[in-house]
Amino acid sequence: MIYSYECEQQLLAGLIKHPKIYSEIATFISEEDFFSQSSLVNKTIFCVLRQSLSAGEQIDEVILSERVQSLGISFEDNLNLSDYIKALAMRKVSASSLMDTARELKKLTVKRGLCDAATDIVEKITALPNTTPYDEIVQSADQIYNDKINLYQEGSDAPENIFEEMEQIIEARGNDPVSEFGFLGPHDSINNLYGSLLRPGNITVLVARSGVGKTQFCMDFCTKTSAKYDNLTVLHLDNGEMSKEEIMNRQCASMSDVPLNLLETGQWRQAGAETVKKVRDTFKKIKNMKFFYYNVGGMSVDSMINTVRRFYYSSVGRGNKMILSFDYIKTTFEKFNTKSEWQVVGEMVDKFKRLVQKDIVFEGEPMIAMMTSVQSNRAGIVGNRNSDALVEDESIVSLSDRIIQFSSHLLSLRQKTTDELQTEPAGFGSHRLTCLKHRHLGPEVYRALNPIELPDGSKKKNFINLEISNFNITDKGDLQDMSDHMLLNNVELEPDNNFFRAPEIS
Repeated sequence: MIYSYECEQQLLAGLIKHPKIYSEIATFISEEDFFSQSSLVNKTIFCVLRQSLSAGEQIDEVILSERVQSLGISFEDNLNLSDYIKALAMRKVSASSLMDTARELKKLTVKRGLCDAATDIVEKITALPNTTPYDEIVQSADQIYNDKINLYQEGSDAPENIFEEMEQIIEARGNDPVSEFGFLGPHDSINNLYGSLLRPGNITVLVARSGVGKTQFCMDFCTKTSAKYDNLTVLHLDNGEMSKEEIMNRQCASMSDVPLNLLETGQWRQAGAETVKKVRDTFKKIKNMKFFYYNVGGMSVDSMINTVRRFYYSSVGRGNKMILSFDYIKTTFEKFNTKSEWQVVGEMVDKFKRLVQKDIVFEGEPMIAMMTSVQSNRAGIVGNRNSDALVEDESIVSLSDRIIQFSSHLLSLRQKTTDELQTEPAGFGSHRLTCLKHRHLGPEVYRALNPIELPDGSKKKNFINLEISNFNITDKGDLQDMSDHMLLNNVELEPDNNFFRAPEIS
């Protein structure tokens, strides 16, 4: 069996000699870390020590020996408990080595636990009838394994005083400053105003009507961000609406600037040497890129979560970061029973948030950044409306308020209206991206939070201009850039509708 009697003794000796260190290991060491198949003595001594130290009592080897003996427990080999504890107290153990000893002991517990989990999986899978569906077989094994793994995440289960480590952490960051926090995306306007939309442990949600481009925005954003960070792994979960080939063709169209129709039909080969070169140059770009597709249509939320876990541990590896793209939030095929639609969707978002924030962590740090989308309700329809008739706030989010609650950034994407396209200066894109909610911002905080003053003195909420063409997304600046352009080029505002009018050319 996997254990170290010597390591157990060393930890007990350290706690006897340096009791103040107990508080540092109490969050992850318990009596289960002392193997007891053939001996209860170390486990019993630890339990008595823990009880005294947790109560803030002073305890030496004499008091410890008396308290253990008072339990009336008989130990193997007629062990003289007083001599055994005295020998522990005489060991040479430094306070600085105690944490390392505790971690080594914990590793042995993890190994024992995983061996037990493997045995449980064998028993569980063997007992399943042959009629059991494939997904249920895998899910049964996943459940046992993941439940065991989650028990061994080091970290505090108790409330922590944030001010105890504040000076140390802030000073450490000051000694080694970074220019970025989270993965910065491909669009400078977004980075400057809103910071990273892909922070590990956070979920960014894009809300848009069907056909506006929310799927392509998320894929394009995640793919280009991955390329900026040495081809970070992207896992794209598709909710059953697009096949792998459709996604593949769209990505190629976006990266090559070759029309989708030519790629789908194979006619790109006959479209001229320049088109062929664009396509084949794209093949060179993608050699080391990692964008994984998985169709989760018809799967329960728990099955999706287990799929992400399996992929992360098998293909990405513990301690490595990853981007999760989920297209998109909607009700699953699970039976609602007594739950309403908004409750089912709320639980979905809650489980994904727990996954990226708490479940898949390494040394207490989240490893997965997530971007997803949701369809807006009918209030978000653009159609033939003028811009002044549109609603652009949180009320356009459909399905559940928990989507708003758990998102770190909530962004609205829509096509520009006909009147906007007619009156805005040329070159400012086809779509508008508006931030409806944020938990953190980029360096241009004032510009992100305050209305932008236009040349006529009126003010409007800022937004990002985007050009979406052939599935490629291009940053065209924000409203401030547009206002600056108007001033530089003598563009005026129409008095009746507050839109832009270019100067007459004589």
